[in-house]
Amino acid sequence: MSDGVGAGVVLVGMPASGKSTVGSVLAQRLGVPHLDTDVLAAQRIGMAVPEYIERHGEAAYRIEESEVVRDACAAPGAVISTGGGAVLDPYNRWELWHHGTVAWLDPDPRVLLERLNADGIPRPTLQPYGPERLAAVLAERAPAYRAADVRTDSTQPPDAVADEVIAAMGAPAGRRLLDAEVARRHPMGPPMARIVMGVDLDESPGGVAVVDRRLLDVAPDLVRRIRARAHLPLRGGERTKRLGSLERVLEWLAAHHVERSTSLVAVGGGTIGDLAGTAAALFARGIPLVQVPTTWLAQADSAIGGKVAVDLGSAKNAVGAFWPPVAVIADVAVLRSLPLAQRRDGMAESIKSAMIGDPVLWELIERRGSGALRTDEPARYAIVERSARLKIGVCDRDPFETGERRTLNLGHTIGHAVEIESGYGLSHGAAVALGLRAVTAIAAGRGADPELSERLDSLLDALGFSLRRSFDPGIVRSAMLGDKKRHAGRQRWILPMEIGRVIEADDVTDAEVEAALSAIAA
Repeated sequence: MSDGVGAGVVLVGMPASGKSTVGSVLAQRLGVPHLDTDVLAAQRIGMAVPEYIERHGEAAYRIEESEVVRDACAAPGAVISTGGGAVLDPYNRWELWHHGTVAWLDPDPRVLLERLNADGIPRPTLQPYGPERLAAVLAERAPAYRAADVRTDSTQPPDAVADEVIAAMGAPAGRRLLDAEVARRHPMGPPMARIVMGVDLDESPGGVAVVDRRLLDVAPDLVRRIRARAHLPLRGGERTKRLGSLERVLEWLAAHHVERSTSLVAVGGGTIGDLAGTAAALFARGIPLVQVPTTWLAQADSAIGGKVAVDLGSAKNAVGAFWPPVAVIADVAVLRSLPLAQRRDGMAESIKSAMIGDPVLWELIERRGSGALRTDEPARYAIVERSARLKIGVCDRDPFETGERRTLNLGHTIGHAVEIESGYGLSHGAAVALGLRAVTAIAAGRGADPELSERLDSLLDALGFSLRRSFDPGIVRSAMLGDKKRHAGRQRWILPMEIGRVIEADDVTDAEVEAALSAIAA
């Protein structure tokens, strides 16, 4: 992979959108090789791609396809025509988008359907052909396609499409790798929100901004890109996420005559995002919120979904609202400025996401998590994006935490309580890691995968997390009584049964809780 952006061309889009044909035209006109990943994949696996998918499944094929993508991207300047689903893997996208200018070939859906019916090539991932199936697959891939440098109507002749692609060549240094439009799920404000993820982004939101003051020193370019007419620097951290700080932000908004149409941009980690988000929900009965998360934890988790809150002395996140942002702009480049310990904090939330519903993410963290914490930026991006997309999906299906969204609290009941017991001297990620170990101990006695506890401990240890801590169990149990997930006097627990599957329980006994606390006590 090139460190910068290459001079090649990458064509993305649905099957039958014309990528192979346009790719051949482009390669001939530019005098460079043309590489078709479907052709290369068939050579690698020794059979046609549809046959391989039918025999071994799509997941197995995507692994082979990823190797083909890496080989193709190693050819400087080449025109690469990609398989329609190659962009689903964020690591593939990192490689492809750094190869050069990316063009989305996007014909009229009716034309696409006609081509699919006419070409005679079996396409298992699109079966059964029809407008509904086509729309569903396109919706799944669109957040990646929309991140392309140019979008062209490939209903027109191949030479005309090639002209548009050549005119767009010269990709910017920064790369937008995901550009999702998601339902905002709130009766007030716009119906849709935009979520952009990438590296060295040049997105520039305006309005007024609450900024983690640390960024003024370590990421001044990022702060300068925020086109805010006023900045309020605050110290990030849990001790800032209190009612006194909230009042300060609200008074600052009033002093700057902020109107209901003015966006409040939260630039920082989870605590700044929570504090500013709560202020945005309250001021003028709700002003637009833009999240610019600058920590792994915030990009992977807290900036998404619209839960904003501040703490009380004995209850974390006790005062807040559901106030979804109108935009989230997450630039993985800013994570370079974080110390290792703070990146590790974010990794805890990614492990949580994997345990809830993404075994592929778990395997990615097992294979490349240590590198992602240090210098492996492509793996870092892939882990953060997969974590974020899991949360996006859960929050879309359950925006107000009436069911599935409660699974996102995995590890947080005891994790938050240990945080409170420490006076917030213990970081959130370190507390979540302990919380994950604790609920895994409870699940072990309820029929969970017998290997789960050992796999979790091995992973946490390899990533540098502490597996035990000294704490006052009485204070921890007392803090758990203030947990928001209690219902009718009973604590709701999310328990991991295997990687990618959790259950909810409200009958965990005091003895089980004692055993769980013992499992993490030093």
